[in-house]
Amino acid sequence: MVNGAGPAEGEIGVVLPLRESFGVKKSGAVALCARDFAAFSRFSDSIAILGAAECEYPEVRYTRLVGWRRWWLRDRTAYVRAVIHAAKARRFAVLEVQNRPQFVAALRKALPGVRLALHLHNDPQTMEGSRRAAERRALIERLDAVYCVSAFVRERFLDGVADEAGKAIVVHNGVATSGPAAAKEPIVAYVGRVIRDKGVAELTRAFAAAAPNLPGWRLAIAGADAEKLFVGPRAALARERDALGEKLTLLGQVSHAEAMDLFARAEIAAVPSIWREPFGRTAVEAMGRGCALIATREGALAEVVGDAGLFVDARDVAAFAATLGHLAADAALRRVLQARALARAREAFDIRRTTAVLDAARARLLGRA
Repeated sequence: MVNGAGPAEGEIGVVLPLRESFGVKKSGAVALCARDFAAFSRFSDSIAILGAAECEYPEVRYTRLVGWRRWWLRDRTAYVRAVIHAAKARRFAVLEVQNRPQFVAALRKALPGVRLALHLHNDPQTMEGSRRAAERRALIERLDAVYCVSAFVRERFLDGVADEAGKAIVVHNGVATSGPAAAKEPIVAYVGRVIRDKGVAELTRAFAAAAPNLPGWRLAIAGADAEKLFVGPRAALARERDALGEKLTLLGQVSHAEAMDLFARAEIAAVPSIWREPFGRTAVEAMGRGCALIATREGALAEVVGDAGLFVDARDVAAFAATLGHLAADAALRRVLQARALARAREAFDIRRTTAVLDAARARLLGRA
């Protein structure tokens, strides 16, 4: 059931969600975070990432779980069994479950001697196994640590939950902050899922409204059009797509490297989410590539962006368009925001800094603090 290296006592196992992709062209955000945290960890030689998908990153120390499906079991149940088998075979000292509260009870029962951590990348009150306060109270009893990607996520987890032992801590996601690697171009960049919750429709309509006064500027959208907002004559954004013409570039699904190249070239990046973002990795990635940032305050975005960007209510398309137009027309303001964004990314979200926070928690679980 396990396709990977042999046992190494004292290792840290990092368990990806069942359907998390880990390819160069398409990687889940959780997998990318796990990859980066492992690469920069002082425990890197003792970390093995476990998942069901093929990993296309050769530098990752990865154990692929194979042959675990059983026709009489739900995939989730069979997958957890495979994780348990791998944990016992590898004699993991610590097991970090990525974003799946519903795995915890079975893992704790089967692995009583393993230090168990839950790494939350989403709002726990929207996830199976942690929606209710009673479920979260049971989780904190079973777990040795809860890593939360933002103060927003931690607050949501501890809503109605006592944490006298201080198990729930904030571990921000981190990124490599190399700064812009190319000359900036008059591009407003969006990277992420092309879905309604991410505010893509509002961004497109705002840019379309501002475009007549923005000669030379274009909107570049990178991400799979999962909801077909732009595809076909009856697409929700067909009118805006046709009106913008060459001012709109739809890149489709791109690799992480290609997305970072887009941010490096873009003058402005937009994170216009209209749902409560648990963190906002693309905001940090854009800041780390020196973009002037426009974002909403939803969820943790205000926490992440701080004073390094401009905030909008994406649903107010007229005001959104005015902010886009003002920023595109004001080169001096863009330079100020780009410098501020890069500084914030380096000071608060550099992968070395955030990994050090996670490693301190790991050291406590390993008894090496």
